[in-house]
Amino acid sequence: MSEIAGDISLGLNVIALIFVTVGIVRRKGSKKVMIRHGFLSLLGFAIKLATVFVVMIPALLVASSDLAELSALPLGLVVVKVVLGIAGDAMGFVCIVPWLLKPVEQMGCYRVKKWMLPTFIIWSISIILGAIIHLGGIM
Repeated sequence: MSEIAGDISLGLNVIALIFVTVGIVRRKGSKKVMIRHGFLSLLGFAIKLATVFVVMIPALLVASSDLAELSALPLGLVVVKVVLGIAGDAMGFVCIVPWLLKPVEQMGCYRVKKWMLPTFIIWSISIILGAIIHLGGIM
């Protein structure tokens, strides 16, 4: 991946994580606050998905031949990052879709509340691993 694309992707992922974090920290209170939590989470998720499809997948496809040359630890980091990234994105869909399918005021996301913290943790670890891989020059 080009250095600038990786830098932009990492920056956008950190911004997305900040949106979700602010949404989590500020979610207690009125229905208006909960709706803001949903919109911040949706915005963070959209940014994350955009970086996956525009930067990460193409970079992985281009570098796939280079993966065979990596030693065990860097290769393991890349594999764990990819697996956690896919899991985090899938879990993000589980959290976001019910909220989108009902009117915002009905808070359709309450059905999947138990998925939210594990999704946030997996997503955070994936972004941290992505930063290590990018900043460490692994890919």
